[in-house]
Amino acid sequence: MEIGNKIKPTHCFISPDLEFDSQAAHHLSIQININAFSFALLDLLNQEYIALEHFDIENCSNYDSLCEKIDEIIYQHNILQQEFKSSSVAISNHINTLTPKILFQEDIGKEVLNFNHPILKNEQETNDWLRSIQAFNSYIIPSQLERCIKKHFDGIIWKHDSTILIESILNQFKLQEGEKIYLSIQNNYFELIILNGKKLIFFNSFKYKTAEDLIYFVLFTCEQLNLNPEQVPLIIFGEIEEDSKIYQLLFRYVRHIDFTKRNPNYKYSFVLDTLKEHFYYKLLNQHLCVS
Repeated sequence: MEIGNKIKPTHCFISPDLEFDSQAAHHLSIQININAFSFALLDLLNQEYIALEHFDIENCSNYDSLCEKIDEIIYQHNILQQEFKSSSVAISNHINTLTPKILFQEDIGKEVLNFNHPILKNEQETNDWLRSIQAFNSYIIPSQLERCIKKHFDGIIWKHDSTILIESILNQFKLQEGEKIYLSIQNNYFELIILNGKKLIFFNSFKYKTAEDLIYFVLFTCEQLNLNPEQVPLIIFGEIEEDSKIYQLLFRYVRHIDFTKRNPNYKYSFVLDTLKEHFYYKLLNQHLCVS
């Protein structure tokens, strides 16, 4: 929510034990999409998350405007002006393409991405290597955003949000057996992952406007893959409540629904106790994919 010239966080969780001194070592994780900016701070010594803030950015239709808002947030928040042991940022959107290693060629990465997502001539493709599925994830880092972040942080590592989601799920749920559906919901798109044990069966992202759109894509995917939604468990990630229309519709068609738990490989400050565990899953697993 924006008030005057100061952008206020929608969610703010800061541990009272947070200190920046010569002994401190923190990893800063940042998540950015066209209408939101979030960050989390990990105490590397104790492997404990000790801060998380989320900012909704309103009336932002392009990356030039978004960068102005990000500048304001960083200049207004002392935490983001500290020196960090390491830092990373994830692009959160549905513009990405997975290509198996055996088919990937560096010199045609942009053409492959452009096949699924029209991109501008001056935009450059970059990619993440996903070791867990032996594939490359191609996407675009907007040049304005890259300059903005580089201005504030040194040695930043870039990732696509879907890379973090896939790697985190395969890491956290690698011992589970059978088929399961993993649904990560954002404001205007969602990601759908289907695993059979630790094998990735399906991944795709879908834009949606209504809850009915989302349900249609989930059920259509199940139909195409011969999955029975009354039998296959579905696990939800993202900032969604049980009383939301999306959840209520899912519950009507899918018998076994649960919300994900946090990654047990990390600890979490008591200030995050009031935050539902399925919220900000990708942000709180970003360090896992860059360390």
